[in-house]
Amino acid sequence: MLPQFRIGAAVRVTRNIRNDGTYPGVARGELLVPRGSVGYVRDVGTFLQDQIIYTVFFLDQDRMVGCREEELMDAASHWVETRFECRDRVTPTRRLAVQGEVVAEPGAVGEILRVVRDAPTGPAYQVRFPGHTLQVPEHALAALAAEVPAVTDEDVERFYHENPERFRRDETRTVRHLLITINDDFPENTRQRAWARAEKLTGKLAADPRGFAAAAERHSECPSALHGGLVGRVPRGQLHEELDAALFEMAAGEVRGPVETAMGLHVLLCETIHPPDVAPLDDELRERIRGALQEQRARQVQRDRARIGQGGESHEPSGVG
Repeated sequence: MLPQFRIGAAVRVTRNIRNDGTYPGVARGELLVPRGSVGYVRDVGTFLQDQIIYTVFFLDQDRMVGCREEELMDAASHWVETRFECRDRVTPTRRLAVQGEVVAEPGAVGEILRVVRDAPTGPAYQVRFPGHTLQVPEHALAALAAEVPAVTDEDVERFYHENPERFRRDETRTVRHLLITINDDFPENTRQRAWARAEKLTGKLAADPRGFAAAAERHSECPSALHGGLVGRVPRGQLHEELDAALFEMAAGEVRGPVETAMGLHVLLCETIHPPDVAPLDDELRERIRGALQEQRARQVQRDRARIGQGGESHEPSGVG
């Protein structure tokens, strides 16, 4: 990763920089440098979670402050003052839709990934909402209400342990497959010859499943051949009906085939059977729960505001295409 700015470069900070507890003599959370301020790079520092850290001297504030690359822009670049900046948390002021489908309601919690200052209709933002990243005009966003309580790790863990049924997973199976297509335009892929090849491979691999990945790389006509035929961990109902029926009758380590589908002839290896369980509380699930709880709280604040401001009537804004 190469730094975007060199030592001595004039840069502009694009978001308010507050003390995170590492700046001496200043209270935690106090504003150090307001967004829009111009400074000069004094040092290109270490990597922090794959990000370059710059030491920047801001003349007006007479302060040397560490800034992430995403927080800086070339000082000579066009600057438009905006209400929000990268990493700010926002909520839509109206329904946001893509091709007529509503994908984010007022109260949904989004994080700004990028500021689009030169959008034709004024400042806009690339905002990550759960399941979607959208470009949203500034007038369609509001700051996440300060009164929305932050979701803590304890909140996440409590929700997880109190709602195990929400995180139950049905039986799944890790499967590899080998595909031979049927195409009478090619002599080696006529129905008769394709069946003969598939049956021969099935017999050989049933006797020694350890060679399945190598055989898939060599013989399979599916892109998964690049990964030894690995399809992955699948629940019942995800594959073609014929494959699904065969796979969920197989024992772990069993090879079965040929199984014919519209794609051609398949040889299957049921690599592992994963019994029903509860999904572990890993980092990905933690963030999903945190996002859902934060959105739930933001929606409640939005509803409370609507009741107070409109005599108990909630307002549903029109969509933004």
